[in-house]
Amino acid sequence: MREAIGSSWLFYLLIIFLLIYVFFMSFVMNYASAYRAANYVASQIENCQAESDCGGNDYDNWVSTIRTKYHYVGSKNGGMRISCSPNGNGSVYKIELPVDFDVPFLGSINWISVKVETKTIMNKGCQ
Repeated sequence: MREAIGSSWLFYLLIIFLLIYVFFMSFVMNYASAYRAANYVASQIENCQAESDCGGNDYDNWVSTIRTKYHYVGSKNGGMRISCSPNGNGSVYKIELPVDFDVPFLGSINWISVKVETKTIMNKGCQ
């Protein structure tokens, strides 16, 4: 009888560790998706030198691209926050995307966000 109880405890312990591993891996995948999406937006800002009319590169196109291409699902507008800060003769743009992680019975957890900065865009002020 003692062996049966010990085996069932070992089985339950294995299930708990397996669930923790699955939650951890799914969180890492959501974080990677948000990081790739933020890097995409930063590279688009750098490529266009912060111009808003650069070949159809605008906020709405970025949100639709990061949803389809990078599988990032944030809030209604992607949850993306873009801020600009002056830096010498140019400006640096900071992009912040929350990492949304849905847990059954607990709901959405988004207390971690990915923050990415662009290189200094010379001779460009903040708008």
